[in-house]
Formats: sequence, C-alpha cells, structure tokens
Amino acid sequence: MHCHKSFACFVCASENQAALAALQDFAADLGTGSDPEVSLIYLHGPSGTGKSHLAQALVREITSKNTAIAVNILDASGLAGDATQNSLETVRDSDLIVLEDLQHLAPLCVEPLIQLMDDRLARSRPTIVTTRTGPQHLSYRGVRVCNRLTSRLAAGLVIALEPLQSASRLLLLQDLARRRQLALSQEVLAWLAKNLTGGGRQLEGAINQLEHLARLGSQPVDVASVAAHLRDQVDAGKPTMERIAWRVSRYYQVPARQLQSRRRYRNILLPRQVSMYLARRLTGLSLEQIGAYFGGRDHSTVLHACRKVEDAIDVDAGLSGAVRQIHAELS
Repeated sequence: MHCHKSFACFVCASENQAALAALQDFAADLGTGSDPEVSLIYLHGPSGTGKSHLAQALVREITSKNTAIAVNILDASGLAGDATQNSLETVRDSDLIVLEDLQHLAPLCVEPLIQLMDDRLARSRPTIVTTRTGPQHLSYRGVRVCNRLTSRLAAGLVIALEPLQSASRLLLLQDLARRRQLALSQEVLAWLAKNLTGGGRQLEGAINQLEHLARLGSQPVDVASVAAHLRDQVDAGKPTMERIAWRVSRYYQVPARQLQSRRRYRNILLPRQVSMYLARRLTGLSLEQIGAYFGGRDHSTVLHACRKVEDAIDVDAGLSGAVRQIHAELS
C-alpha cells in the first residue's frame, strides 16, 4: 500500500523534526483561517530529505480543512522567459504559494519573483520555498543568485533538513515495510539502513524491489540475497574521490577540475583542503593516493590540509557546518 503524502506518514527524525513542527503549526493556522506567525518558510536540504513530502503534506492538510483556500504549487524549472511575469501575476493573490526546487530558477525569473515576494511579504501572504541549499549558497548553473533575492529569502524562517543518518534510515525503512505489510527481518532492515545512503527515495525504491523479490518467492529475503540484489545501488552510493570533489565543488561553487589542478588558486585552497579532509575520512585511500588525485601533491601536503581543517572546524562555525553538511551527503 502506497502512502499519500501527508503528515501522518512522514517519519519524524532528529534530522527533520524542526521542519515538520514548523509546517504543522503553519498548516494549523492556515487551515483555520488564521494568519501564520511567519509568512515565508524556506526549506532546504539535499535530495531525498523530505522537502517535497512536507510541502505536499502541508497542502493536503490545509485543503482538507478548508476547501475554499486557494493554493498554487509552482516548479521553479517551469518558470522561464516572457511567460514568467504572467505566471507569477496569476498567483499573486493566492492564499498559499508553494515554490519548489528554487535551485532551478533561471536568471530571467529572478526580478519577477522579487516583485512577487515583496508584494506577498507586505501583505503577509504565506509562501513556502523548497531548494537544496541555504539562501547564501543559492545558485543557478554555478552562478550565485543576486543578493536582492537571497536577502528576502533569508528574512523568512529558514530550516535545514539534514540527510538521514543510519538510525533514522532504519526508522523510515521499518515504517515503509510496515505500510506495505512486508515481513523483513531486523537484520535485513539494519543492513539496508547502514548501506543505502541516498535518502528517502532510494530507501523507498529498495523496499519496492524487495517487495517484488518477496512475491517471486524464489529465494529467502535474507541479508545475503538482499546484498546481492542491491549490490549496484550500494556500490553507486559509496564515497569516491570523484563524488567528494563534485560535492565540495557544488557547495563552494567552484569548478571540480580546479580542485585537481596543480595551480594554487586562492579561491580553491579551502575547498581543496576540505576535499582532502573528507577523502581521508570517507575512503580507504592512502595520503599518497589522495594527493595524487588533487594535483599530484605529496602526502605531507594532504596531512597538513587535514590537520588544518580539523583545527579550523573547532573554532569556525561556518566551516564546521559546511563540512558537516557535505560529510552527511556523502556518508
């Protein structure tokens, strides 16, 4: 049985409980016709952390309580060109606007969106925004979005959804199996929680596959058979040098190829050091192998970079948050 997107079937965990509580309060106010305490909620987090689920659950909750409420759901990737102004103008007076995947917002859409937000904020009209990164890191194809938009987004209630860790993945897997009435042992569920790190969609996909495997009945659904069946997914999710470099480059908005360059670009120094630090923590590669990947550097350079990042994260909250987020996305 597949669950419709609702608060009732959203598994609350430490990584998402702040977002869940905020949207439940938001829904309670809107559903009764009251003005919410905040008019803009900005949800951000990597793919698979539950942003769309929560946004859809909010819409489902308030429309079930108040059928007269006017809700418009927009996908940022669908806003483009001359149609943008007209598209946003038609939803200006909506009781609620949900704007999803803001990281896909094209530059031509920025000014019309600023105008829409100014109008809605002035009238306390509620808006929900979902995207992958916090306002300060919002970009489109490597180019950061202008401060005029990001400052408005940052003025709302900004909530991060972190990637699920092993214990929370286990809770979600148990819930998915229960809803499908799929009998899986705790050993199998624990193996899945430890080895599948791609987020809620990957976990749901794995449960779907195991449901099909159980129906076939040709082999027991034990850890060995599950490991064999999902080997490709597990291997694809393991941290590699390429994945680490790509994640770091995306976070810091620098070209991944420059992380591997022998040249000492000033804006690349910190991202390269973070990459080396994460590679040492998340892969079994030697210092020499890590240095070779990042521009042919020797083991002492890699060791210095790792120690520098370790020392800095104890006193630099911004760097600590960046490393924690990238680490969580990769592990």
